[in-house]
Amino acid sequence: MFCEIKAIYIYKIIPYNLFWGDCIMKMFFVDFGSTFVKFAVYDSVAREYICTEKCPFPDPCVCNDKHFEVSESSIREVVFSVFDFAAFHECSCAYISVQMHGYLIRGSDGSMSNYISWRDSTGNTKGVNVDFFNRGTSLKSNLPFVKLYRKENKDNVFFTLGSYIAYLLTGQNITNKTDGCASGFYNVSTLAPEDTYGLKLPIISNEVMVIGRWNGISVYTPMGDHQISYLGSGAGDEAYLINIGTAAQISCLEQKKYAYEGCEARPYFTNGRLITKTGLTGGSKLYHGEDPQKLCRELVRAIKQLPQRNHAVIGGGGSAAIFSYLQEVLAELGISCRLSCSNIGMEGLRLMSETKKTKIGTMLSEIAFSNFPIILKNADIDFFIIDCEHGAFDYHVLSELIAKAKLVGIKAIVRIGDNRRELITKLADMGASGFLLSMTGGAEDIRMVVKYAKYSPVGKRGISTTRAHTLYNPPKLSEYMQNANCEMKIYAQIETVEGVSNIASILAVNGVDGVFVGPNDLSDDLNCIGDLEPVKACIAKIANAAEHIGKPWGIITGNPQLIAYSTAHSVHMVSCGSELNMLIDGCRRLTQKVNGGAEN
Repeated sequence: MFCEIKAIYIYKIIPYNLFWGDCIMKMFFVDFGSTFVKFAVYDSVAREYICTEKCPFPDPCVCNDKHFEVSESSIREVVFSVFDFAAFHECSCAYISVQMHGYLIRGSDGSMSNYISWRDSTGNTKGVNVDFFNRGTSLKSNLPFVKLYRKENKDNVFFTLGSYIAYLLTGQNITNKTDGCASGFYNVSTLAPEDTYGLKLPIISNEVMVIGRWNGISVYTPMGDHQISYLGSGAGDEAYLINIGTAAQISCLEQKKYAYEGCEARPYFTNGRLITKTGLTGGSKLYHGEDPQKLCRELVRAIKQLPQRNHAVIGGGGSAAIFSYLQEVLAELGISCRLSCSNIGMEGLRLMSETKKTKIGTMLSEIAFSNFPIILKNADIDFFIIDCEHGAFDYHVLSELIAKAKLVGIKAIVRIGDNRRELITKLADMGASGFLLSMTGGAEDIRMVVKYAKYSPVGKRGISTTRAHTLYNPPKLSEYMQNANCEMKIYAQIETVEGVSNIASILAVNGVDGVFVGPNDLSDDLNCIGDLEPVKACIAKIANAAEHIGKPWGIITGNPQLIAYSTAHSVHMVSCGSELNMLIDGCRRLTQKVNGGAEN
């Protein structure tokens, strides 16, 4: 049975089983909010909603004083009920956002706790001496870290609400950094746990990516509802978002990693942080008669603590009712405002789905054409790989190529044949977006690339910032090093049986961002040139390992069968062909055109 439907909005009825090329059209978006679970079926080709619906989030089983808990069984019931709806509509993939700061614990005996909601404020903040800025949150009584501070939890498993939903659907205790870091256990820059107190914590993914499947539906990493709502609001870098949900908060996106007193610096999908003031009078209090002027006074105080913005977007379920109050108050502060779309959470999930298409790249093999990145950018290519394994590029050519790529905004990944410090340091300081180590056989091979390409605490990259990688305008060093580590992508190229066998340990290296399959050398090592089936089996193993650990994977091939097979296994990146292929194919088409014309 589906959960009880409180509201139904039918936009357009479209027959099931529609396809566009190889892409199934129907996507599923679901937002597990504090009051309602809102969900929708979306036609990604027609760009229209088939239907949007909502049902209540389960009522608490414990609600007294500071306690607020929801039974695990009711969480499980609503998750499967909602996803039964997605399966009924034959959706191909699901994007999930969740309320943050709540958690569940599975004991060593396998028993599950209730869901301890973010509304539960039983944590004791006294004696907690932790730098929460680097963890993307702040010291408060509803923080999971605070509630579990210094308690011995040997063999207990910790789940955020997002990671528990992922676990129910895929068997993987994994979530995105926008959800996971709200627990207070993780360093935002490295995504590594700072303290565990014996807990087995979820895997935290930097990417929003497929982590498994449920009834044929590809499940993407759950995300924090605050960040998704910000994305959907359209506030961007220029405006505040005042989000009037069950609780209320004001935030703005700031690229600089400064600590603002009294505010949280929450991780965002890009390298920026959402500087956020929480704990404001929310929709639930306003609904029960709280004076809206109280929220206005709170906002005035909050704005003095936040980075300066001249515009604001008002969103959330309670936004329309209070918009006129806020508009007047903000105008006195010189801030213009507008009302957002009716459901910024759903809009954020839709926008996120549009960014998750397979990234398309190509190889630059040997033609030293420094404007090549401009052509690729204008052709909507996402990245290119400069082949320094087989290609004969000198440093001067590389510096021009990489600088052009950086200036026009296309990722330039350098494929290297070994992990020497001298080579990696020079290319990193030229501004390379990342490195791809060919013939990676084991974890130690790629660990050395991380060491030389990323700054501490992840690696030991040498520091020389008045270089092309900062466009000769270095910012504050501590700030830059964190940003550079996020932007520098390290990939292992898996093209041997040894590499396939060691795929789990390779992906587990801190600082490795993903892997690429090299099917040509892999088929040679498998002794199966001409037979794709053994290669496909290796691709499946690599894809499953990447899903399990929450990191993206790609393939370097022009073979249509392998591209189709990889797409069916949720490949994130495909590097297809090279400038030499383009030139050869273009010449052949030219001769065919001329010869064909002569014959006619």
